[in-house]
Amino acid sequence: MKKFISIILILILMTSCKNKKIEELNNRISELETINLKLRDSINQSIYMRIISSELIGIPNKNNLIPNKPNKFTFIFPSIQKFPEYSVYRLTKNGDEEIRELLYENHKESKFEFNFIPKDDKDNSFELLTEFDLDSIIVQIPGKIDMSISE
Repeated sequence: MKKFISIILILILMTSCKNKKIEELNNRISELETINLKLRDSINQSIYMRIISSELIGIPNKNNLIPNKPNKFTFIFPSIQKFPEYSVYRLTKNGDEEIRELLYENHKESKFEFNFIPKDDKDNSFELLTEFDLDSIIVQIPGKIDMSISE
């Protein structure tokens, strides 16, 4: 009988210790999840601030635009840090409607190229829009080029 009582006491103690350990582990998991969420929010905030404080710079390969011929431009985000993926659109207007033409999707580099072909001697500008999808926030950085046309 003493053995039986001893075994039951040992089992009760082991079970209670296991329950306590499981409860401690569950509490620790909850704490770590909270810390992880705060860190993720902090990182997202840092990326957001870096993007909205950036500017898109367009560099032409020639001084003047040539009508009906490709005119190459290189666009850069001057930053040492790596950018998250983004998309690039060309914006045009058709009356009151704005048309977005996708040029690059999920682009990862801090630079990209665009060939602009002016239709005539009055077509001397174009607009681009870069769009970053940061989970719940869309950040857009526009770029516009106005240049003179060579005859």
